[in-house]
Amino acid sequence: METERIIVSIIFFILGFVFFFKNKKIGKSAAKFYKWLYTEKNLKVIFRIVGIILIVGGILILVLK
Repeated sequence: METERIIVSIIFFILGFVFFFKNKKIGKSAAKFYKWLYTEKNLKVIFRIVGIILIVGGILILVLK
């Protein structure tokens, strides 16, 4: 258990540094990606996928608990 916490904290630490120091490059790329991703057509697909995930998750919780 302790090893898992250490590994997760190291991953978060590294991701924090990447986001902190590379924010300009990430920001430009992310803005282009979000403009492409968040169109009306793509959002319909995204919400359907999220809905399916929530339905399946709810069923799994009911069955497995």
